[in-house]
Amino acid sequence: MTPVVSTVVSVVGLALGVLLLGLAVWERLGRGEQARAWLRGPSEASIRGSLFVLPGLGLLSLLVGLSPWIADVPALGFLALVLAPLGLWLVFGWGALALPYPRWSVPAWARGRIARRFDKKRWSR
Repeated sequence: MTPVVSTVVSVVGLALGVLLLGLAVWERLGRGEQARAWLRGPSEASIRGSLFVLPGLGLLSLLVGLSPWIADVPALGFLALVLAPLGLWLVFGWGALALPYPRWSVPAWARGRIARRFDKKRWSR
């Protein structure tokens, strides 16, 4: 890859990762009606998208943006070893495959509403 293409990929990956992670944090905090709009989705898949796919893609995009420096900085290499499986699990495990997700992974302010709406009786204990 040419240096220009590598730089563009890094900048886009970093920018996209920061934007997606920022959006995920904003939605998870749920301060205001717009930040809680993801909870009004028509299905549980839309909720999974906001809770797991969005931050997972943000992590993976961030790692793509950091990739030119991962080989040179050992701490970034270790960070990639930890964050890459986490990002993949968020996107594919809890996001695409729709495996059961634990109660603690949902913001406290949204737990009751999700439990009532999607009949998660195990959350009522």
